[in-house]
Amino acid sequence: MRRGRLPGDRFIRRRRLPRVGLSRVLGVPGLFSSAYGNVGSSIYYALGVTALFALGLTPAVFVFAGLLFGATALTYAEGSSAMPEAGGSSTFARRGFNELVSFIAGWALMLDYIVTIAISAFFVSNYLGVFLPVLKEWPANSLFGIGVVTFLAAVNVIGVKESTGINVLLAVLDLATQALLVVLGLFLLLNIGTLIDNVHWGVAPTWSRLLFGISISMIAYTGIETVSNQSEETRNPGKNVPRSVGLVFVAVIVLYFFISIIALSAMPVVFDPEQQKYVSEVGTKYLSDPVVGIVRHLPDYLPDVIQPVLAGW
Repeated sequence: MRRGRLPGDRFIRRRRLPRVGLSRVLGVPGLFSSAYGNVGSSIYYALGVTALFALGLTPAVFVFAGLLFGATALTYAEGSSAMPEAGGSSTFARRGFNELVSFIAGWALMLDYIVTIAISAFFVSNYLGVFLPVLKEWPANSLFGIGVVTFLAAVNVIGVKESTGINVLLAVLDLATQALLVVLGLFLLLNIGTLIDNVHWGVAPTWSRLLFGISISMIAYTGIETVSNQSEETRNPGKNVPRSVGLVFVAVIVLYFFISIIALSAMPVVFDPEQQKYVSEVGTKYLSDPVVGIVRHLPDYLPDVIQPVLAGW
């Protein structure tokens, strides 16, 4: 027997356990729906908060922020293709730097998810309050948000296939609703003259509030890295991950731009003599549910069934 070896070493080496990894079950639809569920849903609250500061320049702010996140999306797509492992930015940081940087990146991303999950879940009750007004009041709105988070967590614990099925269904319904809203808005609400008059350079918004609006608008695109976090569960990640990231980016930036110009056409920027500043109902009256504000400004001759469905979704 050689020095330093135990009798069972050869047996252990021959009977190595197979490598255990995540099942590669996701394709482009599953990846797209997961990322769009994170990014696309942000329009329901980010529109009001951004318009509060950026006013008439809100569409331009969304496009500018989208281009910045486009560069981030391309980075995630390239990194996930080269390193198709779960973990996203945490994995990239470990490979490129060390465990400490990976630890910081991973926890920073987790804190980001906690904030966006809480905001999204809370705003669900604001929109469903169109049908049940009690959901807009405390503590019903908070309890409902907790229920939404609990339900989605339970679905994810059950398995990736089950959560992906729900994601795909919700993404299709959400895309169809937003597309319908854009089509109706372009034909019934869009006013180019109003959009031009909404902008008062250096005054509405001021330069400082414009910069703050740009920083606030970044929250609208958080979640686009979800695709990279699921690359280890993706079939052919070298092709499917970049395709999914590209589709999410195009869909989101187009919808954000058109929905914001429709909102500012319906609720233009005006000077409020009481507050002595320029405001828009998008960022004041409908701050907590800006899409409802768009729907309520649609012409009254639309069928009664369309308006509550659009507003509640």
